[in-house]
Parts: sequence; C-alpha cells; structure tokens
Amino acid sequence: MNPSLSEVLQALQESWSIDSTDDPENWNPSNPSRGQCGMSSLIINDYFGGKLVLWKVFVGEEQDGVHYSNELPDGTPFDSTGEQFWDAEELKEPLSFERPSELPKNGADRYLRLSDLVRSKLEREQEEKSIST
Repeated sequence: MNPSLSEVLQALQESWSIDSTDDPENWNPSNPSRGQCGMSSLIINDYFGGKLVLWKVFVGEEQDGVHYSNELPDGTPFDSTGEQFWDAEELKEPLSFERPSELPKNGADRYLRLSDLVRSKLEREQEEKSIST
C-alpha cells in the first residue's frame, strides 16, 4: 500500500533535525522545518512525482535565499515546509521544473539520511496498521 501525502508529511516532520537542515544556524526545535525544504521536496517527489518549484526568498527588496516546494502531478501546489518563514520573508517568482535525475550537489548525504528515516517510519506505521487489523 502506498502512503498518503499526510502520512509522508508526518514522517518528514518527525524526522527533521539539525542534522537534516541546510540552515543549522537558524534551525531550532520550535521551528523544525527551517532549512528542510530542498530535501523534503525531493522526498515528496520520490513518493508522489510531479515537479519541483523553486522560489526566491526576499526580505524587503533584497533576495535572501531560495525555497523549494512541490507541484503534484495533478497541478496541486504543496509546500511541506511553508511554515518555516519569518514574518519579514516573502516568497516570489516561482519556477516549476522537472526533477534532475542525479542526487543534489549539496546535501546528498542529508537527503539519503532523511529519506531513510522517512521510509523507516512509514514502514513501521504500515506494520503497526497491519498488526492492529
């Protein structure tokens, strides 16, 4: 059985840590999605396909970074880490693109670790469901 979007999101949220963020200086347990967008978008894409969406993050008129989210195969936008932003940060200029076939140049190790954690949590959840039914 394939996991639902909410099940994958929950597994992601339970797996985020300072080890999986690409923004460790701003990551903390009260904002666990901070810096998790790139790897999380790849994992959502692993399970559901679709496109990746690259956003520019602005503070005022200055670009301060980038953000990744997903466009599901039916065109539905999905942002697993959208709550990470501070009030002054604004997302602009989204660009949808097909996922590259190679691992990310920066953070391949973080992606592989996070992907393994999510898969393990989903497998445990499935096992628990099958035992209880």
